[in-house]
Amino acid sequence: MKKFAFLFVCFLLILMSGCSSNDFQIELLTPKSFSPEQSSTIQIKVLDSEGKPVTGAKVRADLNMHMMSHGDIAMKDMKETSNGVYSGVATFEMEGDYTATIQIDDNGKKWTGEKRFSIVSSQAK
Repeated sequence: MKKFAFLFVCFLLILMSGCSSNDFQIELLTPKSFSPEQSSTIQIKVLDSEGKPVTGAKVRADLNMHMMSHGDIAMKDMKETSNGVYSGVATFEMEGDYTATIQIDDNGKKWTGEKRFSIVSSQAK
């Protein structure tokens, strides 16, 4: 009986892992540099699993600098500026490595993930 239960659990795990496909392809478009105290545009390109633009989704991103704890830069309700491209603005205080935690809701189909990027100050000495 224990062997049957073990095989059944293994079968369920295999079945569930096969069902967890990625419904979205995400591309984070960030500037390479920023000017202190000025807004920088951040764009997120959202495609479906077939590579077609996802329109009308709710997209948000929170930017967090690695190894720092001075708060996130929140971009709630990013605006769709072109077919499947969502834009928001961020004001960076420091250059460095950041993680964007991205949340997408496309008519109930949800995705949350992270993308990393680096940015430098355009006024670096």
